[in-house]
Amino acid sequence: MINGHGGNVYEWARKMACSPDDIVDMSSNINPLGTPSQLLDTLKDQLYLIHRLPEVDNKTLIRKFAAFYDKHVEQVVAESGTTDFIYQLPKILGSKKALIVGPTYADYADACERNKVDVHYLLAEANQNFIPEITDDALKKVDTVFLCNPNNPTGHFMFSDQLKEMCQEYPDVRFIIDESYLHFCPEHDDETMIRCGLANVIVLCSFSKIFAIPGLRLGFVVAHKDIIQSFRQLENPWNVNCLAQIAGTFLFDNMLMVQDFIHNTTCHIQTEKNKFQSTFANYPHVKMFGTFAPYLLIQLPDHIIAESVCSRLIKKKYLIRNCSNFYGLTEHFIRIAYKDADNNKILLEYLTEIL
Repeated sequence: MINGHGGNVYEWARKMACSPDDIVDMSSNINPLGTPSQLLDTLKDQLYLIHRLPEVDNKTLIRKFAAFYDKHVEQVVAESGTTDFIYQLPKILGSKKALIVGPTYADYADACERNKVDVHYLLAEANQNFIPEITDDALKKVDTVFLCNPNNPTGHFMFSDQLKEMCQEYPDVRFIIDESYLHFCPEHDDETMIRCGLANVIVLCSFSKIFAIPGLRLGFVVAHKDIIQSFRQLENPWNVNCLAQIAGTFLFDNMLMVQDFIHNTTCHIQTEKNKFQSTFANYPHVKMFGTFAPYLLIQLPDHIIAESVCSRLIKKKYLIRNCSNFYGLTEHFIRIAYKDADNNKILLEYLTEIL
């Protein structure tokens, strides 16, 4: 596992001899609006159910997910977050050669390494706004493609029409499309690949990020029924805890609330992004990347390195992401996950002092 995931607030709290709550964690890509209050109330009301085993096979949750997305239950698996899916997929697919479209989330490469899969990288460049050029030559060399959409950490987004055309053109290649951050896009329901109907497409869907429940962890994979059957053969009983099952069921049963919550989230992110853009317009050597995602990738000037910026900010108890250990990025990149307007303003003031 990579050393340097976002959200390691506990380690920093120990180093600084303070409570994790004293640190403003802007390193972890979680909804800046926090967990929906209605969901929190539901979890509090049903907390007593932890005395009971959760549903062993997540059937209720899977049925609700499948009904919402017009899929058959044989095409869906639920899990405690999407990370387990990432590590299981190379083995289930029998992958031999994988293409990772980056710079991106390190667990794709770690999963391939664990399963002895030969990895090829297609790295987008900052001077091209991190727009990847996925060539015919690259796709012909592999049997599996990992693609995060919107991408972490660059924020680059590919429209579903473009993705579907590519996947149709290469039916012998399996495309693993991680949509963990897609809910943060205004047209997410139209842009998801869950309904694409292609047998060579595997879609990862996370509820942990958009609903700010990473401590509960809840994710789904949607794929052809034969792939899902392979997942079920490896699936452990009670792999989603009862509170995560309650959370998922509540969200599917209250879609009007969910839609309002997601709309408010996307509006907040756009508003805060505009503030960052306005501020950094005065710093021509600072570049920003990311459209819809709940985070912002920043390329620092050549004379400033990420470690220095992160060190100065953590002293003020603001934790951001040093992106130097993302394959394809340099020591001049940081990532900031948006928070509430007040904390975003304070961070901007600290950053302008540094720059």
